Amino acid sequence: MKNNLLNITCFFCLLLFNQCGKESPSTQEERTETPEEIDISSISTDPWWDDAVFYEIFVRSFYDSDGDGIGDLRGIIEKLDYLNDGNPNTTNDLGVTGLWLMPIFPSPSYHGYDVTDYRDINPDYGTMADFRALVEAAHARGIKVIIDFVGNHTSDQHPWFQSSAANTAKRDWYLWNTFKPDYRGPWGQEVWHERNNNYYYGIFWGGMPDLNYNTPAVTNEIKEIVRYWYNDIGVDGFRIDAVKHWIEAGSQQENTTATLSWWRNFFAFQKEISPRLMTVGEAWTSTRNIAPYSDHRLDYCFEFDLSYAIIDAVNNQNASGLSSKLNEIVATYEAGQYGSFLTNHDQDRSFNRFGLNIPKAKLAASILLSLPGVPYLYYGEEIGMTGQKPDENIRKPMQWSADPQAGFTTGQAWQAPSSNFASFNVADQLTDEGSLLSHYKKWIQMRNAIGQLRTGEITMVNSSASSVFSFLRKTNNEAQSYLVVHNLAQARNDLPISLGSSALAEGSYALFDVLSNTSIGQLNVGPNGAIQGTAEEVPLEAFGSYVLRLDAQ
Repeated sequence: MKNNLLNITCFFCLLLFNQCGKESPSTQEERTETPEEIDISSISTDPWWDDAVFYEIFVRSFYDSDGDGIGDLRGIIEKLDYLNDGNPNTTNDLGVTGLWLMPIFPSPSYHGYDVTDYRDINPDYGTMADFRALVEAAHARGIKVIIDFVGNHTSDQHPWFQSSAANTAKRDWYLWNTFKPDYRGPWGQEVWHERNNNYYYGIFWGGMPDLNYNTPAVTNEIKEIVRYWYNDIGVDGFRIDAVKHWIEAGSQQENTTATLSWWRNFFAFQKEISPRLMTVGEAWTSTRNIAPYSDHRLDYCFEFDLSYAIIDAVNNQNASGLSSKLNEIVATYEAGQYGSFLTNHDQDRSFNRFGLNIPKAKLAASILLSLPGVPYLYYGEEIGMTGQKPDENIRKPMQWSADPQAGFTTGQAWQAPSSNFASFNVADQLTDEGSLLSHYKKWIQMRNAIGQLRTGEITMVNSSASSVFSFLRKTNNEAQSYLVVHNLAQARNDLPISLGSSALAEGSYALFDVLSNTSIGQLNVGPNGAIQGTAEEVPLEAFGSYVLRLDAQ
């Protein structure tokens, strides 16, 4: 509770702010406004993303079309046939149906997460005409395109901040104080930065000042930018950075009531533009704290806990933690409304997390692509690219071949490729049926072909073996169910499974292995859909997986 002296101080600070546009930390907390939430019960949405498999691209590192050493938009166009050639009858392409492009706006940094212009293209990557051509070419192949939207903060070189720092028209577009508040950020970092004898707020660093969403003009401008990219340019949605930090309340710097209210109102605006406009949020926190952002505030968010659980299960050869986390997730979110992934551009690459073990990497891919949710692959994950912090080392050039510069450029790459490119590259793995790339292709194509794997309900199937991770996938409008079994052990296993009840009808079912296109045994289902026993004729290979169609006999 504030004492009387502090209240008097805050009063005079408020008077000072009214005169010169500078505010104290206490005043900032008092001025944090909570928008009145609107009724969203009648808002409709068209979740096309339920059927998508996304591929995250760092444009700078994907493919260089002009030899300047920097990846570009035209380079992505040249490689679209690798991602999805648009012909469902071919099997040479990876089969992804969505692209997430990391920031493409002008920026003074290599990564682009400090924007200087929200309505233009980073000249390193090309022009707006190039981007329009990419969207058109992707759409022609059935590929959706979403872009990274960094709206929590801008670059300190953005004209908005330059105006604000000069104490002109946009002073209240950012957060300012006349003295430095005595609190730090949630990771112990400095969040108040000096400029012109005043202090501005930037939760990540001084080069990224946070926008002030208590100022209506800021909200209005961001909305118009979103409308521009969807209506005028043709993107299909946005990956939105740092959604939990949108509006601060003094020293409370994440998950504030005002932040949640802002997103609820934005959701109504978003769906007014189009029910098909998609937003996926980055709220890097626990399942419990992510859930409110997925509750008609954004369409869904990335599920970080699930990514950790998949990697831990594979490395520990134990399914218990993954099963427990999946049960929590299913109980928390609307069915399938979360983004699933192994690692992304802010984390050590998954191949490193698996100790460069190819069978483990294949198993993790199988798990990811057989679970509910909207799966995302980080570029190069499908070929075993390596990389560990710092960030530049996990964003290196894509490894297209064993040629110099990994086939990424005819010039000198902006950063040297990872050292394993001669052995782990697209050209070599495309012709190797046993490669990690071929494994990803098979599982993506299978997911694309089987609706139950994309949108079916999931029922966990128990096992007496802690290394067996198994579940049923079934949709209400499809008669057939699929039994998915993953062996997390590095040794062969039988199929010991049990299930107290399910939606399966009592009877005997032939087990058809979708991957090998062969019948491999049968399963008996008792009253109430119960399953009990060991299907000894279905051996599980080390780190192996089955997708078994249940055909009633």
